[in-house]
Amino acid sequence: MALLAESLVEEWLNRDGYFTIRGVKHGLGEMDLLAVRPQPDGVVGRHVEVTVSFRPIGYIAREPTGDSGRRGSYVRKRSPEQVEVCARAYVDAKFRAPEKEELRARLWPGVSWSFHLVHGVVRYPDELEVFTREGVSRHPFHKLLSDLSRRGGRAFSGSAGGDLAEIISYYKTHETGNA
Repeated sequence: MALLAESLVEEWLNRDGYFTIRGVKHGLGEMDLLAVRPQPDGVVGRHVEVTVSFRPIGYIAREPTGDSGRRGSYVRKRSPEQVEVCARAYVDAKFRAPEKEELRARLWPGVSWSFHLVHGVVRYPDELEVFTREGVSRHPFHKLLSDLSRRGGRAFSGSAGGDLAEIISYYKTHETGNA
């Protein structure tokens, strides 16, 4: 599912005029998508992480690793304070980690990066609110699919998601009786 969702997100960005790189590796980690687009006043950049679930069982952000060295849980119920701490740690790890900042700066020096999260169904919406307060723009996957279902002469199609987007557009056209 993750690769299909990322392909559709990449297509969505391409259609909005962004040049994309998917799966940028750094050490043991990875950035889902980096996207750049020229503007009259320079180049804008987006760092996009994709987490799409249709039947979530827990939080997006994992609890921090405990003293025992065991990985934290996604599913254990949290207090509002714990939600805040875990969500901030997620944003720091996914977007603000020094090695990620250095890699983005090496790939496109001088670009100001915005942070974006594409998400599916979320079990705990309060977690999304923390992401927003931390400067991450949220994009529900269903809205992205709706955008892709509308054909338009915008920019270009350059990813494997283009064929999937055509299938979505075909379905939307026939579902509403427009063909």
